[in-house]
Amino acid sequence: MTYALIFLSLFHAVLYVACIYAAVAISPLEHSSSRDHPLVIRRRMRGALAATLASLVITALVLRPLDWVEQLGLSPHAAGGSLGVGLFLTLLLYLGPLWVGHLDGAFAWEHVRHSLRQAMWDAASWRNYAVGPLTEELVFRAATVPLWLASGLSPLVCVAVSPLVFAVAHVHHAVAAWCGGEALPKVLGRMAVQLAYTSVFGCYAAALFVRTRSVAGSVAAHVVCNVMGLPSVERIAEHGKYKYALWIAHVVGLLGMVLLFEPMTRPGVFV
Repeated sequence: MTYALIFLSLFHAVLYVACIYAAVAISPLEHSSSRDHPLVIRRRMRGALAATLASLVITALVLRPLDWVEQLGLSPHAAGGSLGVGLFLTLLLYLGPLWVGHLDGAFAWEHVRHSLRQAMWDAASWRNYAVGPLTEELVFRAATVPLWLASGLSPLVCVAVSPLVFAVAHVHHAVAAWCGGEALPKVLGRMAVQLAYTSVFGCYAAALFVRTRSVAGSVAAHVVCNVMGLPSVERIAEHGKYKYALWIAHVVGLLGMVLLFEPMTRPGVFV
């Protein structure tokens, strides 16, 4: 039973990626080779939504718990606390990059208003900051982690290992780049970075899901991470006056998130 449930979690990953490509392949478009073309993005988002719904239904039917809404982290009662904790901890993690962004003027009202107005009509923004985070967390946390927990594995093992399914599901980006003509060493290097980043984030998102008993915090963390991206320490050098303070902010943000994670996700505190 343990291996069957883990295999099913791998099936969710395959289904998610397959539906994304199938949504475009079923009725080929003129720009099908470009994943960033608006028409392709819309098709792929519809495929992701279909795969997400299927994965949630499959997990619910396989586990058949009476409280399947709570088991899959979909309960509205737990969503508020999970969302707040997920946002706070993730923004704290980005304390240094947020300060850099402030110094760069990224949070000036005119800049923010222009960015939001542009994002409202941009298919790539909807994919990166809304549909992508929502569907991936529903599939790789809400539909996958309960399977690992039901298999009898400890929550710690589930948090540490289940994100590998999430990481491997991103390998198709590297394969697509290689098929598109990119040099293999460059593709492998990018894939290594992506696997490392998605694995680390996956552990964090899975821990939020397990500790807060809701997928809301994981979705919030995913959105923030997609908006902020990987911290760029090179940017610190551009603000020589604040260089040492910015380094301290980066360290404090990381340590603060790690130290506050357990108490803030303790049952009865915020969640």
